[in-house]
Amino acid sequence: MDSTFHQFSKRIIIISLITAVLTFILTYIIPEKFISYSWPYIIIFFLSISLLVHRFLLKKSIDHQGKFINAFMLATTVKLLLYLAIILIYVLLNRYDAIGFIITFFSYYLIFTSFEIFSILKFLKGK
Repeated sequence: MDSTFHQFSKRIIIISLITAVLTFILTYIIPEKFISYSWPYIIIFFLSISLLVHRFLLKKSIDHQGKFINAFMLATTVKLLLYLAIILIYVLLNRYDAIGFIITFFSYYLIFTSFEIFSILKFLKGK
């Protein structure tokens, strides 16, 4: 489990760095209203959540398969509610950056969630 988490950690950090570099480049190409100025914090947030959830799911996969399925559903639900709450709070507090934040947040959500699902499926297939 530790080697699997270590591999996941390295890969997600690399994906985070690639995402950060691409976003940095896009800030000079795309109009500034479409990319939130808080993009570095969003990347750090997704990186942290991804690491925590992946560690949690790996621990649950050691136990009974039914516990893993329940843990996966719980983690997915909690993440979605947390993401929705963060979007709502940020948009209410920073209306001028709402469009950029939502676009940036959703883009990062797609990137990180795709990688998380790919990693979990790869782990379960190998198990």
